[in-house]
Amino acid sequence: EALVRGYGGYACDPTSDGFKKCELKEEKFKKWELKEEKFNKALEFRKSIQKALDEQICPACQLFGCTGWSRRFRLEINNANDKNKGFEGSFDINIIELYPMNESQLLLLWQTFYIIGKYGTIGAKNMLKPSLSSPYCSDRGQVEVIWKESAFEKPNLEKHSVEKIIKENKNGINKENNSEWPNLKYFLFSPDESLRAEKFVELQNMSDFIKGDKGDMRAPPRANKFASFKNGKRFWGYTKADENMYKEVFKKLKDLGIKNVIKGEEVIKNEL
Repeated sequence: EALVRGYGGYACDPTSDGFKKCELKEEKFKKWELKEEKFNKALEFRKSIQKALDEQICPACQLFGCTGWSRRFRLEINNANDKNKGFEGSFDINIIELYPMNESQLLLLWQTFYIIGKYGTIGAKNMLKPSLSSPYCSDRGQVEVIWKESAFEKPNLEKHSVEKIIKENKNGINKENNSEWPNLKYFLFSPDESLRAEKFVELQNMSDFIKGDKGDMRAPPRANKFASFKNGKRFWGYTKADENMYKEVFKKLKDLGIKNVIKGEEVIKNEL
């Protein structure tokens, strides 16, 4: 989702209700199918099916699935014992293709793993930080992708082609992103540094948006927007899609001692 938004496209919030979450409405989709019965060429038919999808489903949901539309793949993890309690060591992630994926979808998936392996983390519990005692706040989720041993090669597709497809989808779906949804352009990374707990709290106190909350009967829980690791090997997170907040947090990280702060826009431009 963050990658799609970083490319200038629209990606829904799958945790929300109503118009913010993608759903394939069968009646509208069938209407397109009936209309295209007039055409004889399969290529023309497929283009129209894609157009119907682009009016209802964002690129992220076309890949990962939503109500009325099946995900294109599933992931299987091998060589990892008791995965629910965490795992340390080497393991394999197998991508099982359930339905055909096009080149742009494969490239987005490859880029997602690239970002996870170099800058980010995988899994949910890595956001439960900082803590001096809780076992749920240990350094979870850090991985390194060994690309030379991977059968998943980077698709031979130019990045600008993916950007074009994503922006065309945004025009078709005719929706705007919420500024609070993660957008790769507003991410900040430091792959070889981190903040100590007291400095991390100082960062969180800049904004209620950045600071996580356990929630209660009156309000749902809210995740931390940054993750910092005690082994000093990784730091990442994001701000709202707001230039002023982004600049302030970037400066704050420098003041707190992180020397090498990499902007998400630089990753998009120079590495993907």
